[in-house]
Amino acid sequence: MLAGRGSTVVDITALVDVVFQLLIFFLLTSSYINQPPSPEAPQVPVDLPESSVEATTQRIDDVTVAVDEKGDIFLDGARVTVEELGVNLARAANKNPNTVVLIRGDQRVPYGRIAEVMTIARTSRLRISATLRGE
Repeated sequence: MLAGRGSTVVDITALVDVVFQLLIFFLLTSSYINQPPSPEAPQVPVDLPESSVEATTQRIDDVTVAVDEKGDIFLDGARVTVEELGVNLARAANKNPNTVVLIRGDQRVPYGRIAEVMTIARTSRLRISATLRGE
């Protein structure tokens, strides 16, 4: 005689734990900051992609790099060349290594131009954050 088979139970507790940990990891490592206009740093008019992220305030140690629709680079509102950007970001890194570079790129600018700015910031060993326009 054959013994009756018991029912099979699948325990997905471990799977749920892994999914929640991945979700928390991605939420904590995302670094998008929605920057409100500030009177001390003039804003360069760029058409940013839409986002529903809440606005956070800019820290004193942050520098803003904007790339307008023509591909011109602005550091805290002043137009700079690629070389000047590298020098100024290196100076900021020497002054405070915890400085964060906020990159504001117009959505019509080719990604290569934004990648160039990101490479300069990484070469200076600064942290990078992209900004999006809130809805």
